[in-house]
Amino acid sequence: MVEEITFVSDFDNSQQKYLIQKPRTSLCNGIFVYLHGATNHMEQGFNKDIFDGTFGKLQEFFYKYHYVYVCPEYRGDSWMNEPAESDILFIINSLRRCYQTERVFLMGGSMGGTAALIFSTRHPQLISGVCALCPATNMIALYHRWVHTEYDFLAKGIEIAYQGSPDKRPEEYRKRSSIYFVGTVKTKPVAIIHGDDDKLISVEHSRNFVKESIRQGVRIFYQEIRYGDHDSPVNWSLIEKVLLWFEFIQAQ
Repeated sequence: MVEEITFVSDFDNSQQKYLIQKPRTSLCNGIFVYLHGATNHMEQGFNKDIFDGTFGKLQEFFYKYHYVYVCPEYRGDSWMNEPAESDILFIINSLRRCYQTERVFLMGGSMGGTAALIFSTRHPQLISGVCALCPATNMIALYHRWVHTEYDFLAKGIEIAYQGSPDKRPEEYRKRSSIYFVGTVKTKPVAIIHGDDDKLISVEHSRNFVKESIRQGVRIFYQEIRYGDHDSPVNWSLIEKVLLWFEFIQAQ
């Protein structure tokens, strides 16, 4: 059963929401937070009719293995800006207290994968693992790749989220570019899946993060999909491997 929860944000006292699937028994093996992509909303992570049923299989997996499964709204196309970050902090801390667990995993695709890496590198103490599907790891590079192209509307969305362009707010873009903070997740398992023919977010974002992860000794799982496009990483068989890898790491 999926429930919609409304809470009052610590950031601006606005009402914010998330969807939650609770464990089927009192046993809780952890919390799994899925962050939706740009132009989508919290319902994406519970939509069984897209990506060959991948999200339905995710729900089944988390229900079977006693996980809390959460899909926050996190301010729409926020690119994990300050208000969204505050909301995710509130949700994670609330659920950790409620379910008496410190096991928290983040996953997302596209903007959601980008956001998962941003949050994890900014708050590594709260995260047990992160899985990023087709993420951007350098927000300045992403903005300049999109602006004045067919993806200009997405660049403008980033401007709105960060309250200005990289020229006006360079530090805001830098602190939300996970490539500069790889070392903060050195003790965490990090999984990245990316298609090598992704026209929206270049695979170079992931390749650069992986190279830096290897250099700094981060435990990294990387799957590059040959001829894969932007949607290719949202694939249950690949995601299941990541979830089992997380379990293996946790059991060590």
